[in-house]
Amino acid sequence: MRNPILRTENLTVTYEEQQSPVLQDINILIEQGEAVLLLGPSGSGKSSLTHCLNGLFPRELDGSLTGNVYIDGQNTTDYQPGEIARKVGVVFQDPDTQFCMITVEDEIAFGLENLNIPHKAMVEKVDQALQWVGMTDHKLAKISDLSGGQKQKVALACILAMEPEVLILDEPTANLDPVATRDFIDLLKHLKQKLGFTLLVIEHKLEGWLTFLERVIVFSENGTINHDGPLHHHLQFHAAKLDTMGIRLPFATRTSLEEHRQPPHPLFVTDLPDPPSLQEETFLEKAKGDALVSMKHATWKSIIHDVDVTIHEGEWIAIAGENGSGKSSLSKILAGIQKPSSGTVFLKGRPLKKWAQQALRKEIGYVFQNPEHQFIADSVYDEVAFSLRHSGIAEEEQQTLVQETLAFCRLEGMEHQHPFLLSQGQKRRLSVATMIVDQQRLLFLDEPTFGQDERSTAELMALLEQKHDNGITIVMITHDMELVDRYADRVLVIKEGRLAFNDRPEKLWAHDNLASFHLELPPREQWKRTIKHKEQPYVST
Repeated sequence: MRNPILRTENLTVTYEEQQSPVLQDINILIEQGEAVLLLGPSGSGKSSLTHCLNGLFPRELDGSLTGNVYIDGQNTTDYQPGEIARKVGVVFQDPDTQFCMITVEDEIAFGLENLNIPHKAMVEKVDQALQWVGMTDHKLAKISDLSGGQKQKVALACILAMEPEVLILDEPTANLDPVATRDFIDLLKHLKQKLGFTLLVIEHKLEGWLTFLERVIVFSENGTINHDGPLHHHLQFHAAKLDTMGIRLPFATRTSLEEHRQPPHPLFVTDLPDPPSLQEETFLEKAKGDALVSMKHATWKSIIHDVDVTIHEGEWIAIAGENGSGKSSLSKILAGIQKPSSGTVFLKGRPLKKWAQQALRKEIGYVFQNPEHQFIADSVYDEVAFSLRHSGIAEEEQQTLVQETLAFCRLEGMEHQHPFLLSQGQKRRLSVATMIVDQQRLLFLDEPTFGQDERSTAELMALLEQKHDNGITIVMITHDMELVDRYADRVLVIKEGRLAFNDRPEKLWAHDNLASFHLELPPREQWKRTIKHKEQPYVST
């Protein structure tokens, strides 16, 4: 038996302004060198446990804690402020929340300075950490200029540089493109073998982690532990229970469950049995509506280069590509949030610069990657009502629109809650509600399923499908190729600030070198190709 490095004893956590505990009577023991998955629906307390393990709660957060948390045999209450950072390093779900310096180099050095690392050793550690995460070329870059995925890598480098005994990652690949996700997991495997740290991962998308993580701790929606044991065994034999909890299963496991097969369920696409028949799919080209937004020769700083693109009414478009390729920048230019350095963007044939902002926002809604970045009110109701109160609409009509929108986004009964106290899935639906209450005809969403469990993802996508069926045009930025495969009419792939691909998803899957875009085939396509490979006759050589 290895030595215990983390232990909780009857841990119960309650935040201020919340009546029910977010964690209830948690007892776990994690030994040195383990690789553990923390799994559960949104709002089940996984991130709150992280805050307890790194000493943030209750020292820095408002609420109450009963029970005990031990790190390397010592109660967290006996550690001096900042001392736990030498033992436990955390990369949070939103890396912006842990940055405090301007440049990448200074951010990584900041933690080392607090540990009184000598300057020469500090320089070496900064360079080594940047090399580990593939960000050496961005050493002197401003953090504010980085993409979401690049920020995630910098946050990891900050923690790795301090060489903690325990590394906790909260949704570490949520901002990463498919190839970067695979490389990130491979990097962690290598670093864990090299450095020997204990690893805890909070993650909703499991495929890439299945050959790495050994143990799973499953949290229920009420903040209790539902299961603690071997990861593969639990997924294979208890998939139905996990599915009812709203947990996203691997594609192969989910497919087996949907086909009502008996356990053990497969974990990998290559282990899926052949379906009864596999017919070639035919696609009918949809008639395009009128041009809604068009971009002509748009350039912005050194990020976007001479892009021409048109969005038609009624389309569902996915924007994909490598981290830092310019996806979010392009979408903000199309939505009129960012002005291009050169070139022109038109809405309904009229240049955006000739639209008044109030009129423009009635036509176009934009949901940012992190919902918290757009919240400005103290209650869910006021958040949704904010734009209506500045539009001259009568009070009675405002109330009707707000209630209809809250019901549509499944937020009834939460009117008086503070937006920041909602779960990640609820925050995302609230951010959508604030955009659709004005009945905009074009909706941009940057990583709409970021940080959400399967149930929240399904609810949000069903909501968007209903809006799309009612004629709303949707443009979503996503790294999730399964979402692209299931929903998009057209895919725009951005590579180094240029439009590298502009066609239907099935044309993208047939691309000769998909990896050059830092993309991978969606699971359904992987399955189809696995079957076709099996059907190829053996030829001796």
